[in-house]
Amino acid sequence: MKNKNIYTWALCLLSLAALPACEKEFLELKPDRTLVVPSTLEDLQALLDHGAVMYQGTSHALAEIGSDDYFVSTATWRLLPRPEEKNGYIWAKEVDQGQPVNDWDYAYRRILYANTVLEGLQKLQPSPAQQEAWYQAKGMALFHRGWAFFQLAQLFAKPYDATTAAQDPGIPLRLSADVAAVPTRQSVADTYRQILEDLQAAEALLPERPIVPQRPGKAAARQVLARTYLQLGDYTQALAATAGALQLASALLDYNTLDKGAAFPFPAKGEGNPEIVFYSNQYALEILYAGRVQVDSVLYQSYDTLDLRRQAFFYYEGEKLTFKGSYEGDYNLSTALTTGELYLTKAECQARLGQPDEALHTLNQLLARRYKAGAFEPLTTANTPDALARILAERRKELLFRGLRWQDLRRLNKDPRFAKTLVRLIDGQRYELPPNDPRYVWPIPDNVVQASGLPQNPR
Repeated sequence: MKNKNIYTWALCLLSLAALPACEKEFLELKPDRTLVVPSTLEDLQALLDHGAVMYQGTSHALAEIGSDDYFVSTATWRLLPRPEEKNGYIWAKEVDQGQPVNDWDYAYRRILYANTVLEGLQKLQPSPAQQEAWYQAKGMALFHRGWAFFQLAQLFAKPYDATTAAQDPGIPLRLSADVAAVPTRQSVADTYRQILEDLQAAEALLPERPIVPQRPGKAAARQVLARTYLQLGDYTQALAATAGALQLASALLDYNTLDKGAAFPFPAKGEGNPEIVFYSNQYALEILYAGRVQVDSVLYQSYDTLDLRRQAFFYYEGEKLTFKGSYEGDYNLSTALTTGELYLTKAECQARLGQPDEALHTLNQLLARRYKAGAFEPLTTANTPDALARILAERRKELLFRGLRWQDLRRLNKDPRFAKTLVRLIDGQRYELPPNDPRYVWPIPDNVVQASGLPQNPR
């Protein structure tokens, strides 16, 4: 009953979070006195374990909607009910048309939970027996806040550019649980500084081996740090973070053991999947329902016929090639942190730092478990002269429909070798998203701008 009241209190908290800051009268209302306001370590941990907020429905929807992982037909596009999906698919200048944007709302809900926990922990005097649990709760809260800030930055702030980051507008950095505080936009430089600060502090506090994959450990914090350093172009630090994560989580799933003809070859909800470093998923998007989404045949043909991902990830529904390879093990998309990504990030950093032999060795460790047994020929600098290009190609094939492609496009577009113009064809009209276009930054939700006065992103 106590946990039920904690979650009911949390729903009240979320209602407050969704209000414009100017609605003072509602903010002055007191919650039902029968509700339990989180005040003990157990209460605060219960908030962190509230999956519907903390790890289900992460803020990767716009990233997937705008990516080149898929396409839909004109007929499907016309029937999409949400403007966020319909307009986002063609990278329109106006996206949400005044409707709530879940990527924004859900991320700031997680941040509100994290800040509530952090402030609650400061009021506690843990006993010696509670000290370790107190540290872990603080580490979890910092991880969730840092990761939520990172997700928001990939959508609503410009890609990091060292020459302009101090002036480029970033995201609001809410560091307290005061829902009445009027938000302001910090710079991109300040945004990434806060992300690093949160994740570094989390890494120091989190356990090496979390008891369940729904709780982050040190490896998860290091993995998101590596993602952050990739965006900053700091490959030395990204390599160090990735190597540190792999010291704790390095197991790979051998795709030879999968039933690749099954409707969903991977374990449901990631249960028993040794590659899951931290479990999370993406809330359902109508545009990405399996019966609607289609995979580009050029991408499909890039998989070698002996590459088991070709069978494990894709299937034909009539003449439509679609995706079944989610690590959720069902129709929903996974945004989990995985060891496969760690190997690819490590290999990329090694290649960028002038270590092609080491980079290909790292990549071979992954690919040996993706190809038919005995069929994989290890890559060397002799048969793979451009190690970086091959690694990025494998990253593309391994991590599709994980919410990662958008942030990869944003950073890779800075290099003419890997820049790409995205194209949609709808109702006889061609839509393009060139490299480094302002539309790689999504607009802040209209209702947020109207309520807070935050400056809008130019489109």
